[in-house]
Amino acid sequence: MIPKKSLLNHIYYSIEFKKFITKILNINNIYPYKDNLSSINYNYYQKNQQLGWHFDNALFAITLMISSPNSGGAFQYFNKGRDFKKNFIDKKLIKNVIEGKEKIKQLEVKPGTLILFYDKNYLHRVTPIKSVKGRVLVTLNYNLKKNIELSENARRIFFGRKS
Repeated sequence: MIPKKSLLNHIYYSIEFKKFITKILNINNIYPYKDNLSSINYNYYQKNQQLGWHFDNALFAITLMISSPNSGGAFQYFNKGRDFKKNFIDKKLIKNVIEGKEKIKQLEVKPGTLILFYDKNYLHRVTPIKSVKGRVLVTLNYNLKKNIELSENARRIFFGRKS
């Protein structure tokens, strides 16, 4: 639904932007998703909405903040307790984070902020929005291999449709 001539599409397919991302993340190359549902996504959070503690499945995430709430909606993360490559997770430590017993890190994200999040090992969340003004961000999703698309089942689960 994002127009082909939009600035978001221009950024997403830009050779310069992809070079910037690969240089920052120290990877060889990134490729757009083959299916158009997965490439660029808007995320809206309204008053009282949040994104609970979780680990990402993707190797990296790229987000661009469009609009920040007046209160709440902070991006919080914890960088200990999991080593995905070694199939290790410290369940007690992660439980302590979720229960608020560990010190966590927090980013105050203003409109225009680009976040490159490169680690499946980081537990993270978005705190509840407290203001009427919501939180809007865009995720720019890439893969390390060409011609990757979400399965039909994943498209139905995440987007409510198959294409």
